[in-house]
Amino acid sequence: MIRLLKLATKRWLWKLSFGFFACFMNLAVLQASEAAAQANNYILILNTYNESFPWSNSVTTPIMHQISKIKEMDAYIEHLNLFMVHNPPMLKFYPHLLQQKYGKNPPRLLVIVGNPAMIFVKDLKALWGDFPILLCGATPYLYPKEFYTSIHVDSIPEEKTLLSDLIPEYNLTFMYTPAYLEENVKLMKQMLPGMKKVFFVSDEMPPNSIYTHELKVLIQEKFPDLTYRHLSSHTLSLEQLYDSLRMYHPNSGILVSSWYTPVISSTYFINANRSIASVSLPLFTLRYAGMDDGGMVGGFMYNEENFTKQLICAIDNILAGKPAREIPFYYPADGRPTFNYQTLVDKGLNPELCPANTLFYDKPIGFFEKYKWIILAIVAALFFIALAQQRRIRTLKELRKAQQKEYESHVRYVNLIDNMPILYTKEKVVRDANGNITDMVFQDINRYFEVCLKQRNDIIGKKRSEVYPDSREDFIHFAKIVLEEKKTLTFSYYFKTFQVFYDVVMNCSLEPETIDIFCIDSTELHQTQQLLHSTNEKLSMALEVANIIPWKWNLQEHTILCDINHPVVMTTMPSQWKEESFSVSEEEYFAKIIKEDRPRVMASYRALIEGQTEKVKEEYRVINDKYKIDWVEAQAVVATRDENGKPQILIGSSLVITQRKEMEQELLTAKDRAEESNRLKSAFLANMSHEIRTPLNAIVGFSNILALTEETEEKKEYLKIIENNNTLLLQLISDILDLSKIEAGTIEFYYSNVELNDLIHELKNTMSYRTDPKGLKLIASTPSSECWVQTERNRLLQVMNNLLTNAVKFTSEGSITFGYEIKGQELYFYVTDTGCGIPADKKETVFERFVKLNSFAQGTGLGLSICQTIVNHMGGQIGVESEEGQGTTFWFTLPYQPAQRETACSDRRR
Repeated sequence: MIRLLKLATKRWLWKLSFGFFACFMNLAVLQASEAAAQANNYILILNTYNESFPWSNSVTTPIMHQISKIKEMDAYIEHLNLFMVHNPPMLKFYPHLLQQKYGKNPPRLLVIVGNPAMIFVKDLKALWGDFPILLCGATPYLYPKEFYTSIHVDSIPEEKTLLSDLIPEYNLTFMYTPAYLEENVKLMKQMLPGMKKVFFVSDEMPPNSIYTHELKVLIQEKFPDLTYRHLSSHTLSLEQLYDSLRMYHPNSGILVSSWYTPVISSTYFINANRSIASVSLPLFTLRYAGMDDGGMVGGFMYNEENFTKQLICAIDNILAGKPAREIPFYYPADGRPTFNYQTLVDKGLNPELCPANTLFYDKPIGFFEKYKWIILAIVAALFFIALAQQRRIRTLKELRKAQQKEYESHVRYVNLIDNMPILYTKEKVVRDANGNITDMVFQDINRYFEVCLKQRNDIIGKKRSEVYPDSREDFIHFAKIVLEEKKTLTFSYYFKTFQVFYDVVMNCSLEPETIDIFCIDSTELHQTQQLLHSTNEKLSMALEVANIIPWKWNLQEHTILCDINHPVVMTTMPSQWKEESFSVSEEEYFAKIIKEDRPRVMASYRALIEGQTEKVKEEYRVINDKYKIDWVEAQAVVATRDENGKPQILIGSSLVITQRKEMEQELLTAKDRAEESNRLKSAFLANMSHEIRTPLNAIVGFSNILALTEETEEKKEYLKIIENNNTLLLQLISDILDLSKIEAGTIEFYYSNVELNDLIHELKNTMSYRTDPKGLKLIASTPSSECWVQTERNRLLQVMNNLLTNAVKFTSEGSITFGYEIKGQELYFYVTDTGCGIPADKKETVFERFVKLNSFAQGTGLGLSICQTIVNHMGGQIGVESEEGQGTTFWFTLPYQPAQRETACSDRRR
């Protein structure tokens, strides 16, 4: 009886696996064309588990979110659900189905979630070559294939391969998601002080089968005081497990990994975990799954946030071109206790027993966090009150200091000359017999002079020629001016002796023939001016390179300084460089603006001056120095105002944007063309039913009449009508199919050796049945008796047939001449008719799609466009020469590749 039950179970599993296999195969066939079109600009994710597995979703979801930010990059997920398929022959079909679905174009990156899916990498490498692989798994090694494909694991194989040993063979990197078994047992002992037993609840599939074995050994070796028991999905049903957990003593610790049986659905799997989590005892878990719904209290886990960051970083590096094998394996070193705070309390555990580095979810907000903004607002208010009070006290102190300073001002004024950081000397001039100043004698100096230069005893009563002979002549010169003109004179002087710049002020003293001299050290000022001059020169060069012209508009003087940077640079130049030399009048400046744009520009500046706007930004056309039109973008703001707020000076800049405007115009033109093309395509789709219905109606109608008539001539006439409409319908469908192939890029070309004269005569015989009824003369021209070339015969016939059909359609009388010529390295084909011709304004559009010169003529408007695509693909060119009422010549060229007659049967495909 037991054998029969096992046999029935195996058959049931085989049917379920076969159903999964069929669904996977149908999905692959439906999506094959889509994936193939993506070439290799996609990421493929192979998920070992099903689409509802929480841990795999925590890995795949951030990847899909990251790829959605990258343009022209797609990501596909294949949920393999390997634990539902345990038939080794069927597993061999997975690589074959992946090949059917994604073709031979390898993905930019293959992400494998779960170690078992690595069993397909060898077959995929044979298909796609050395492509990058990123593995997210629970063990840094691989077991034999049979271990991962067994529904029940009795023992752990000793044979295993380290992932690091696979790097020479595969372009592989690895991200480890550890289970922290020992840390979880220690955490359970800390949270459950009286714990005597450990129950491990899991299924029998990898990696849980590995955890079962490792946990058993771990408790025997490091925790001999604990009793261990494993509750397995292989031996217990969900109901039995639930009943067992409810009967356990409170001193028991329960560690849950997952609960999953191969014969139940993914939805049942989720409900099973939730049912297990509903028991009253605290359940610890190895993963984050189960903590959100309030069932699992938590456990010792790796930091999922940091793991996700490292995962995204590794993907970005690989997509940027870095080989996967050069990216170090990631082993999380930041594991920590993680608990759902509310569940922890509900299950009767004390949060204070948790380690210091514990991460809590759903932890209640404390008093400070809840009212922190109110507390901060109160503290801020008290701070500002204290600040205001302190400011008031400071104001009173400053008032008292001001009174004290006023009292002391007289004393400071007396000592000002002595203590100020300015060199002061009083000098009396010495004149000769003719009254000319020959020297100057020091009468007095201040204390600062003594500190910086000489002591009073060393200088008083001595002549300047004795103390500072280098400055004698210059100071005598300026002293003469001061005494004669009775005014204060300021000048800069460089003392070579001290290598210092001084700004010197001379004025007449109260005593006769005496001068007060003040010297201020301006060395740093002069150096700063030189630095400022250098900076202004660099700024001017930068603006000139950027083609930006700053300007200043003086509204009071009605002048515009065209380049305010030049006067700044010229400040150290001679006096003839004045700002006025760069200024122009308002009329002269605005005269260069194109007449049509001038009112708009003036209105914008008027609005700025009147305060209606705060900034002007206008684009307008001007006439440049070469009498050509340029586009300029001008911006301006108010720089200064008078006491009434009325603007006095505007500051702005001008930027030449001619090239940008040309690009904008080109973009607008391209947009109009795209919209026109879309309109024509919509018109084509709207009229296609009419174009196809017309020949179908004729075929159906005359077929019904043909069955009722008995007259032979009448039958022939009906058959001829049916045949003509069949030909028209076939041409319509052929054009549509060719357009679809062109859009999809799948149009094919088969090259062979062709005798052109035979092809020309074949065309003549084919087209005669169209030209003879209209009385047209069909002339075929061949330059030689025999001409063998290598070309695509069917496409050449298609182009010639299209051009001849158009010629017959638009020629009511006269002749049609067609043929070819050999011109050097090219074959020149032509079709000339004596028809109505093409208007000059339509010759440029005849090769565009859905364009019909005569809207009443039958056809899709695709023939000439298809011809152009075929000719261009074969390396040639196509064109038209026509005058309205004078006929038309369509021509095209192809590369001339001579072929031998004896190899006429050899074909090759391009």
